[in-house]
Amino acid sequence: MSDTEAKSIGSGDVSALAKAARLDLPEARREAVAPALDGILQLFDALDAVDVGETPPTNSFDARWRDV
Repeated sequence: MSDTEAKSIGSGDVSALAKAARLDLPEARREAVAPALDGILQLFDALDAVDVGETPPTNSFDARWRDV
């Protein structure tokens, strides 16, 4: 968890992310995506704020389907 203040996502940030993901995103769409992405990142911040105490991280997962 970071002690820095949350920064809002702008159209320039969305442009950089779209370029990194090789997405051709028009300017109008970038302006619409910025608030949605900002909301998602705020949700991540809320999850980071949850105190899990001494709960150890999960370090294994078997995704194979099995007959029960």
